[in-house]
Amino acid sequence: MKIVIIGNGVAALNAVEAIREIDKNCGITIISKENESFYTPCFLANYLSGEIAKDRLYLKNERFYDEQRVETIFGNAVAEIKVEERSIRLSDGRELFYDTLLIAAGSNPIMPKLPNIEGGGVFSFKTMSDADRIISNLKKINSAVIVGAGFIGLEVAEAFIKKGVGVTVIERDNRVLPRMLDNETAELVTSHMEKNGVKIMTGKEVKAICRKKGNIAGIDTKEEIIPCELVVIAVGVAPNLEMIRDNSIKVDKGIIVDDGMRTNIPNIYAAGDIAEMEIQGERKINPIWFYAAKGGRIAGLNMMGLKKRYAAPFTDMNVVTLFGLPVFSAGIQRGSKTLKHQDSKGIKKIYLDENECINGVQLIKDVAKGGLYLSLINKRVPYSLAGG
Repeated sequence: MKIVIIGNGVAALNAVEAIREIDKNCGITIISKENESFYTPCFLANYLSGEIAKDRLYLKNERFYDEQRVETIFGNAVAEIKVEERSIRLSDGRELFYDTLLIAAGSNPIMPKLPNIEGGGVFSFKTMSDADRIISNLKKINSAVIVGAGFIGLEVAEAFIKKGVGVTVIERDNRVLPRMLDNETAELVTSHMEKNGVKIMTGKEVKAICRKKGNIAGIDTKEEIIPCELVVIAVGVAPNLEMIRDNSIKVDKGIIVDDGMRTNIPNIYAAGDIAEMEIQGERKINPIWFYAAKGGRIAGLNMMGLKKRYAAPFTDMNVVTLFGLPVFSAGIQRGSKTLKHQDSKGIKKIYLDENECINGVQLIKDVAKGGLYLSLINKRVPYSLAGG
């Protein structure tokens, strides 16, 4: 059997390991548009700031692929999946045939359509090559603007400050970390970022990027122009669906899969950031490392003929540390009742539904019980039985 895996992230590698538990000899080919062995994107901001060396990002080296008997095609994107022919066409024109296909191609940064966005000085921040390109420009500049105040945007802002670059973060929403926090907890994070030298501007719409003789000169909002020499766009990501050229594979926001990571095509699976899972009538994309790893493993086992299911509920979860301040959020940030506790250890906000079960939680500073609260959310345990 010939297995082709599109992608080289955590979903792909977990699928490989699961496959090899069952079959030591089947052919496996991994294709990645990046020219890198498997690395973690979770610490790219620490690499950008110079706190860790590049080699510490790599979680697997060439030896892993050799030991797992995996053929690799790196630095070559998939241009098209041909479902009827059971083949894929690469960007260099080559065609590969498969018996079973796993699409674990991840997501791409969203780049808004802004005047003057094309050209040098504007960067996304998702891959190692993104970080390398920014690093190569940092010695030439004194100021930068980050568009987007999600956790990626704020992590990059911290890295810039640590590199001695003045930075302004512009967010269209009325608060930072809008998908993680409510107004009160977001204000605590904003204050903390500003105390560490980051200028935060919320409720601002970016109108255009300003250039002078081709170089970045500033960001034009509806109210003012913010001078800068470099721009990072961090407004979110979207599943990489560019390779799906016809309507044979069912997609919506991502590739739609069932709880076994199967698409509507019997020999095609999808996992990771690209997969839109449907469990018990709810459909969602979970762009989180843990969920991608679990989905990849389930896909790999099912590609080998097992019948494994992704049974866990969909629970949003994010954790980030900014200038030493841990921030944790899980679940839905609303409910029929809100409980709040604040002391020298930090702030805790818990949202309960009408049955007194925990809908969601936000923890600032003391996040030690984050995993416990995530478990309580998933298990629908009443707060009165959870021990506070």
